[in-house]
Parts: sequence; structure tokens; C-alpha cells
Amino acid sequence: MFQFKMFKISQADRHKFCEHIIDSSTPNGGFSFLVILSTLIVALGLIKDYVILVIGGMLVTPLLSPILAISLGIIIRDLKVITRSVKVFLTAFVLSFLVAYLTGLLFNFNIEEIQLIKIMEPSLYTLLVALVAGMAASYAWAKPNLINSTLPGVAITVTLIPPLTAIGLALANENLLIFRTVLSALLLNVFGIIFASIVIFSLMHFHKAKRKLVAEVKEEEKELKKE
Repeated sequence: MFQFKMFKISQADRHKFCEHIIDSSTPNGGFSFLVILSTLIVALGLIKDYVILVIGGMLVTPLLSPILAISLGIIIRDLKVITRSVKVFLTAFVLSFLVAYLTGLLFNFNIEEIQLIKIMEPSLYTLLVALVAGMAASYAWAKPNLINSTLPGVAITVTLIPPLTAIGLALANENLLIFRTVLSALLLNVFGIIFASIVIFSLMHFHKAKRKLVAEVKEEEKELKKE
């Protein structure tokens, strides 16, 4: 009985979460600015092999929102929501990659000497971490009484921006081997997070919030057209 209660969430909270996810992943100036800032922080942290800066960048990045929005779109089986969320993520992906690449061109460094990048390898362990992180992120974000206390830890655990930044630095350093390795690790992380969040959102019956999620996307479209 307990394991079902822990996934219980009211319809009002489902609606609130859908609104929050769409708002926090809207492709506006603020979203892009945070992607740029987080990438810069992480890029500088990786170049100096300074883990504190990398963690700081992970706390700033808004990349988790569009990924969770993709999972919600899959849960409600709405192609428009899925397409919108994938576009937002890919736009952020390209923006972050370009910022990391340009930052890498400004500094003289050997990417093979960066210990934090050496550990970014695709493996069963990488997938396991992504699955656990995806569960933690989706559960904490959907539970309004948990979000304030656990969000920082979740943001650190979900390793999205470091490998994304690393592929830009690898290309700037003309190291295709590390580029391919880290890109594979990033894709594995994204897959793990999406799969895990789909499981959590299914247990929370987010299919019942389809009308709200679709309405939020339509409202977003109207607001973006006004800008």
C-alpha cells in the first residue's frame, strides 16, 4: 500500500507541475541566457578541472525541463507536445555546444589532461546513474512539498550540461575520439533520464493531465507570437 501512496498526487498538483515544466522550458530570452551562463561556468570549470565550478553550472542550467516535458508528451501521447519539447532541447543543445566550442577556442588547454572529462564514458554504470537521477528528478519536481529541499541535489545528480559542454571543448581541441566518447555518454544520460521519468510519471498517472499540458503548450505559442 505504501509504495502506491508515495506516487499519489492530486490533479491540481499535476496541473501545477505541467504549468511549471512548460514555463521553465519556454524557448525565450531568459531560457537561452541561462543555457549560455551555465555552459560558460561549466566550460571554465572543465578547462581548469575545477569541480566546484562544474557543479555551479549544473545548478544554473534549465536543460532538465525540456527533457521532462518530452517524457510528459510521451505519457499523454501527444505529438505536438513531444515535437515542441524536442525542438526546445535541440535548440538548447546547439546553443550550449556553440558556446562551449567558442569558449574552447579562446583558451590553450589539452583536453586529454582534464580528469573530469576522462570519466565521461558510456557504460552500464553511466546508464544506471542516469536512470536513478531521472527517477529522483521527476519525482522531486512533481512533488510540490519536496521540490525546494531536494532540487539542488537532483540538479547536481542529473549530469546533462557537463558532457554537453565537453563535446564542444573536444571539438575546439580537435579531439574527435573524446568528442565521440562524451557524445555517446550524453545520449545515454538523456535516454536514461527520459525512460526513468516516463516510469515515474506513469505511476503518478500524468496521462490524466493531458488537457492541461496541451493547453499550456498552446498558451506558450500565443505568448511567443506576441513577442
